[in-house]
Amino acid sequence: MKRIKLLIVILLGMTGASGQDSLTLTFSYQTTDGSYLQPDSITIENLTRNWSETLYYPDTVYTFILHTGIPNRLNDNGIQVMPNPFDGTTRVGIQSSKREQALIRISDITGRVCVEYSNLLMEGDNLFSIALTHPQTYILSVQTSSGTRSTKLTNTGHASANRIRHEGLLADREPELKSKSISPYEFEPGDRMRYRGYSPSRVSSVVTKDQFTSEQINLVFDMHGVPCDGQPFLYDYDGNIYNTVQIGNQCWMKENLRTSHFPDGTEIPVGGSVSLGDTAPYYCDFLEYYNLTIPWEERGNFYNWYAALGACPSGWHLPNDSEWTALTDYITSQTEYICENTYHYTYYIAKSLASTSWWNGNAVGCDIGADPSSNNATGFSGIPAGFCLGSTSFGDEGDRAYFWSSTENNGDNAYVRYLFYYSPMVYRHFYEKILGRSVRCLRD
Repeated sequence: MKRIKLLIVILLGMTGASGQDSLTLTFSYQTTDGSYLQPDSITIENLTRNWSETLYYPDTVYTFILHTGIPNRLNDNGIQVMPNPFDGTTRVGIQSSKREQALIRISDITGRVCVEYSNLLMEGDNLFSIALTHPQTYILSVQTSSGTRSTKLTNTGHASANRIRHEGLLADREPELKSKSISPYEFEPGDRMRYRGYSPSRVSSVVTKDQFTSEQINLVFDMHGVPCDGQPFLYDYDGNIYNTVQIGNQCWMKENLRTSHFPDGTEIPVGGSVSLGDTAPYYCDFLEYYNLTIPWEERGNFYNWYAALGACPSGWHLPNDSEWTALTDYITSQTEYICENTYHYTYYIAKSLASTSWWNGNAVGCDIGADPSSNNATGFSGIPAGFCLGSTSFGDEGDRAYFWSSTENNGDNAYVRYLFYYSPMVYRHFYEKILGRSVRCLRD
């Protein structure tokens, strides 16, 4: 693994009895295959104090000072374009007085929609990155339950793709603070922090920890697989972000779903005591009591079949049984994804779908658990998260990865694809709909 020679330093300031101190974090970009990855930004979230900030390359130093503020400079309609005109890419601040669903649309002067974004706006000043491929004048509109606002965009350059990406909440940036910035947010040692890095085409793994001391934080980018053309990542209603992977003609979510809401904002209930025949949707939210090894950011939530049917973000869906078969058929048609192809075992494809971590060992040959570092040729990154039943039981972590399909077998059962650490094959079986299992979404 080759470390990218990019260091981004954040100084977290705090006021104590002896005066002002600082806690310094040094961020490094790393990749799983040793290749260079052009950096873009890092999101920094304080989960204890419920704030977030984004650091943009080539910024190198960021200082958080207690009780410091930067005035808001949004326009009268609550939209600020920074800069405008712009050379292919810019950033847009959109103010929202409450947590609400929004449709953001960029159209050319003829009214043709070039790109749109439909998701949640957080309360406060939301920051978006915008990329447009053609030099011309555009209209950006923001439609919410409160009405529609719009502003003019003037693009003078060429981006690689049309894109709208939510970056989190906006900390207004004065031009003179470009390389040494000051944030208005509070920090105390021991705050629960979450960090994630972005490149133009990929998102790093999440680092979540209680931050007590100065240290180096490694942000790792998984280079297995190819991101989907035009959509390297997506967001759910909760604001969770997911990498995507193109496999054959299909665009898959590369990570397990983690949302606690349906895409219309309706909350998914937390599972309680369930039994065969129950049809109420739920997800499991008790797993911290089971001393699980796989962190939630990778494990995701477990959903029963009734919740899984509607939990995928807008523009995505729970794959049916035929769509899962299309995936496995494509993989068996590609020699590089088959283990021991010289023996014509074309169904030995499980390693190409399994992640390189968290699988139990004591396996041999082409089994997933045998040399997991050779897994994941497709980039699908299947995690052996296991399953749950309401709030009463959990099992199979490290052993199996189960993924729902939308196809029923009968009134109580639906089809599942699963991977097993002690096998080289992908299994198709039906299980009770009341069980909580992982969800992978497929683009419409």
